Amino acid sequence: MGWRKKIVATALTLAAVAAACAPAPAAPDPLTPEPASTGLRVMTWNLLGSQGDGQIYDEQAGWAARIGQLQPDVVVLEEVQGDDLSAILTRTDGYRLAAFLPWECDLKPNKEGVAVVVRSSLTLLGSGGTHVGASCFDPTVRRVVVWADVEVGGAPFRVYGTHLTAGGGPSAESRAAQIRAIHALVAADDPDDERRWVLAGDLNANPGDSSYRLIVDDDPATSRSERMLDTFAELRPEAVDRSLCPAVRDGDAAAMADLLAHPERVAACGYTSGWAKDSNFIGCDVLSLCESWQVRRDTSVRIRIDYVMRPEGGPVEVVGARVPNRADPDWAAVGSEWFRLSDHLPYVVDLAVEDGEGATP
Repeated sequence: MGWRKKIVATALTLAAVAAACAPAPAAPDPLTPEPASTGLRVMTWNLLGSQGDGQIYDEQAGWAARIGQLQPDVVVLEEVQGDDLSAILTRTDGYRLAAFLPWECDLKPNKEGVAVVVRSSLTLLGSGGTHVGASCFDPTVRRVVVWADVEVGGAPFRVYGTHLTAGGGPSAESRAAQIRAIHALVAADDPDDERRWVLAGDLNANPGDSSYRLIVDDDPATSRSERMLDTFAELRPEAVDRSLCPAVRDGDAAAMADLLAHPERVAACGYTSGWAKDSNFIGCDVLSLCESWQVRRDTSVRIRIDYVMRPEGGPVEVVGARVPNRADPDWAAVGSEWFRLSDHLPYVVDLAVEDGEGATP
């Protein structure tokens, strides 16, 4: 037996022992539903699916509980695996899978990807997915784009979902190429310039940086049908003011302590990410002994990289938006503690969309 197989076999044995010795994970506490008051609710959430299992802590049950609480009409999930989707759909009433495309460059046997899940009461008109990028190497890394067409106001409305490359240098070049390709895809899909769509996902772009500026169109060559507006910043303009809402540097203990002490600032800035993520595959992914859980409990998210973008002009209006926050009374609800579910928080936005005749339902 080769050394790689021996490591995998040992890890699986340890996992089996840990599962046999550990108590069954607690079921999530009941959560108070938070339905949208009007319009279409869209949510994006990077699940960190590779760490989701039923050992010691049941992330899949927690994800389902939180989706059931927030009640999105359409939810885009990133870093999600096939077994995660099956578990979420089994445990969440009233949803169905519209699209799922694994990321072909993922080296894990159970590849992560991007999915769109929609409320069963919505009429699903179609769905699809593709890759943007030329290879699995920077600066041309391929990433996933999926979409679902639902009927809103008597006419089709498209929700795109994606997860762009993270990092600087050649990775930033990959991300810029992906953004340009998505702009072109959106323009090609909307030849009549109806602008009945949104783009949701983990875009790995901080407000003010070159990737963000490219997304929201600082490129004069971009057509109007491709220009995107940051839905959270429409309601909270301070979220794009880097003097008020900087991307806090990893390791800046003083700044992190300040964020932890001021959850209202974290909420106003819409921070969704920046928590620790375990790199100990055997300890965390296999045995579910994740040190990052405790780290996240005692720190704050510090960057905003998860978005729902809408087209400039057109029939889409933002009526509400929020990111869960440690000031919420159910922040640490047993079985669905936000800091245990992922190294990201979801972003939820409520949209009003004009009907096919130009009126808002």
